[in-house]
Amino acid sequence: MKRNLWFLTIALLLVLVGCSNKPATSIDGKTDSPKTNQEGTNGDTSEQQDNKDANLTDVALLDYFLPDGSSAHYKGVGNEFAELDITVARPAQDYVVIHENNGGSFVQKVYKLNGDEIQVLQEEHIELDAAVPTTEELESMKPIRTYLKGPIEVGTTFDDWKIVEMDASVETPYQQFEDAVVIEQVGKDFVNRIYLVKDFGEVKRESMMSMEGEEEFVVTSSLETVTQP
Repeated sequence: MKRNLWFLTIALLLVLVGCSNKPATSIDGKTDSPKTNQEGTNGDTSEQQDNKDANLTDVALLDYFLPDGSSAHYKGVGNEFAELDITVARPAQDYVVIHENNGGSFVQKVYKLNGDEIQVLQEEHIELDAAVPTTEELESMKPIRTYLKGPIEVGTTFDDWKIVEMDASVETPYQQFEDAVVIEQVGKDFVNRIYLVKDFGEVKRESMMSMEGEEEFVVTSSLETVTQP
């Protein structure tokens, strides 16, 4: 099982390597203007605006996952482990748990919203019949890396990933998307990309590997079906 996960991590996104928003900006890129305190009170309007903007950031970041209770199937090309089935749960506020089955391994991925970033708390093999972690279990987990970070704009970096494109067009078996955010990881002989779309999360994963004297090797996982509650 560990061997399968390692292959998945390196060859598929290598899968997802190991696999935000502007503080004052909503998901559609519009910025709210501060309101004037017309009542003449001593209220701190700048603090109120900061709190409002923080809420916009939180909502936007969590929108890069499917809703609670959703499931999805990804068509795989280039490798037997590229075909994926996932289920999505949101067992507690600010947490998202994804169970991912590639036919060779069953992996639990736990994400948490923390300020202007989504942190990965867990990415491990589990049993097929394993339950979603309890709130107490979730709260005991520690971050292992950053999945996504704001502001959501070209040039934002986190760990060894970078946002390289906004409003990208990406074709999947499910549909053509015109508003994908593309994050990219570049190594010595590989490039990994993840295409994220609001309300759908990952719609495509792409891993390109170069080997000396051989053609470029490409592995993709593309959204094919979605079931929402």
